[in-house]
Amino acid sequence: MNAVPQPPPSPDEVPLAIAPVADPLQSLTVLLVEDDPVIRASLALPLAKRVGAVIEAGNGEEGLARFREHRPHVVITDLVMPGLDGLALTRAIKAESPATPVVIATGHSEADALIAAIEIGVDRYVLKPVQVDCLLGVLGPLAYTAALESRQKLAAQVFAASSEAILIADADLTVVDANDAFTRISGYERSEVLGLHVLDLDGAIEGEAFLEALWRTVRDTGHWRGELWSRRKSGELYPEWRSVDVVRDADGRISNYVVAWTDISERKEAEARIQYLAHYDALTDLPNRVLFSDRFEQALIHARRAGETVGVLFTDLDRFKLVNDSLGHKVGDQVLQEASRRLLSCVRAEDTVSRLGGDEFVILLPALRTPQDAGRVAEKVVAALARPFRHKGDDLSISASVGIACFPNDGELADTLLTHADLAMYRAKSVGRNNFQFFSPELESGALSRLSLEHDMRQGLERGEFELLYQPQVDNPTGRLLGVEALIRWHHPERGLLLPRDFIPLAEESGFIVPLSLWVLAEAARQVSVWSGTGLPPVRVSINLCAAQLKQPDFAANFARILAEAGVSGEYFELEFTEQVLMQDGERNLLVLSDLKKLGVGITLDDFGVGYSNLNVLRRLPVDTLKIDRSLVSEVTENKDDAVIVDAIISMAQRMDLKVVAEGVETADQAGFFRDRACQEIQGHFFSKPLAAADLPGYLNSLPGVLAQVAG
Repeated sequence: MNAVPQPPPSPDEVPLAIAPVADPLQSLTVLLVEDDPVIRASLALPLAKRVGAVIEAGNGEEGLARFREHRPHVVITDLVMPGLDGLALTRAIKAESPATPVVIATGHSEADALIAAIEIGVDRYVLKPVQVDCLLGVLGPLAYTAALESRQKLAAQVFAASSEAILIADADLTVVDANDAFTRISGYERSEVLGLHVLDLDGAIEGEAFLEALWRTVRDTGHWRGELWSRRKSGELYPEWRSVDVVRDADGRISNYVVAWTDISERKEAEARIQYLAHYDALTDLPNRVLFSDRFEQALIHARRAGETVGVLFTDLDRFKLVNDSLGHKVGDQVLQEASRRLLSCVRAEDTVSRLGGDEFVILLPALRTPQDAGRVAEKVVAALARPFRHKGDDLSISASVGIACFPNDGELADTLLTHADLAMYRAKSVGRNNFQFFSPELESGALSRLSLEHDMRQGLERGEFELLYQPQVDNPTGRLLGVEALIRWHHPERGLLLPRDFIPLAEESGFIVPLSLWVLAEAARQVSVWSGTGLPPVRVSINLCAAQLKQPDFAANFARILAEAGVSGEYFELEFTEQVLMQDGERNLLVLSDLKKLGVGITLDDFGVGYSNLNVLRRLPVDTLKIDRSLVSEVTENKDDAVIVDAIISMAQRMDLKVVAEGVETADQAGFFRDRACQEIQGHFFSKPLAAADLPGYLNSLPGVLAQVAG
């Protein structure tokens, strides 16, 4: 008998949590197996307009192959076909995929075969000649069922694969299912919880009142969302984000509860770490500026009420930059960590040691009786940081400079006290480091003076207040001019003539040294060009530079541009750097110096012979000249030790084919000392004081035969 098409189930009959499927035929893939090509075409064309896809096969063998290849949702097959007929094809398909619907197309005379097909598991049949509308009526329910099964399968896969723990309970809150994530998060196996009451498994530690309110909200509103602490099977507590939802049947009654949650331990740890880093230094674990400021304000509030003194110690490590530059930031970090531990050992439990950044630390001392109490702590700090730091068996000497300011004598506000302690710290550095100093009002006026001087310095460069003087460097036996050293002077409109010692340290501290040095280089290049244009033979100019210029990434390129604009060659310039500058970031300096050498520029190692001399600098870096420090020159004829050191420097330089210049030669005895040791090049007041650029030609004319010697 012919099957009567069945309408799709109503939405009320849809299984739990599966939404009604719209136009299910559009997603259906149909395999049409028919040996008659005319019949096959008459069915395939109209079907293709209604269903998602039609796959055609001309016999049973081809149909089975197409089935295995495409896995269609529905198979429509003729019953009688040569070779593998419809029954055999159905039997093979059902053996591989029992759930795949098979529709048989048959005639009235094939009743016995039809009965056999039903026994095999054929889902529907249609009579020949097949009407497309009838066939679509048969396919409709099959398509709807296939879509629901597909969605149910997807839902099951999502349930199983979800990273959230999911419990499904019935209307009585009895657990009917649990996924793998539930086992992983809670520690309970699925078999352990089936049939148990949800509340028996709820490890929330917020208490019965909280849980009662939670489930009351679920019953009243249909859902609940929130964060709570729960307990695993092992007893371990962990934070979770939980959601509870109800599922209702067609009559609106609760049929199921879905409880899902996520372990948010990692997120909580990340939040805690972020919160920690907002108040503590990541390297030393000391309070940072934010937490220090809060504690400072609290200490001042208490001190105002109790009439107490609050001390603040601004501490800066001496020579720390040298450690960073020579041994690397990793060693520098280790020194900072050890310094932190030593600082903590110097204070009370109620005190605060904070790292503001770099090598700057601030110590807060609340509830002091007198400012002298802060001084006693500073003594301990200086002593603790003066002890050598060990690194790979070697001692690193790093001291500290400490500035002290106290409430209420040195200020009422936290910012004021911190500024005053900072000023006192700079005072400690200026008097020799490795000591502590109390704030005094004179320091504040000095700071204002420095700010004013810095402002004047920037304005002075724009107004043309700076000038270069040139001190001759001469051949010792003959007095022949070999070159000059450019020396900067500042004609301050109010303070008069200022020497480099009056403003260069401030320029370096403020960063103004970079534009100021570029001006020096440009002015010297311009002057060389002017001298050359007046008929004076080109004069070699030495210019003393510091670390800031060498660290500029485009320093060599800028100097090349300056030379090109002035129209002069780099061979008429000698750039002087101290040994300490060249030791910093040696690999990078080697590249910069190599670029300068390509311009023809000479490199001088200035102030050689004092402090720690690293001979490796002479071997690795392209140094042309050693300039003996003036402190050795001034005592060379009176101090035997200085004479021995100078002799050694000259001998070493000659063996390394380096030129030697003695600076600061003031007397005939000093000039004779260096003449006897074949140190031909000297400079100092014995031959000439620094000259204005316009005076250099006259100086040359005053030396008999000098111009002829220079020209030759």
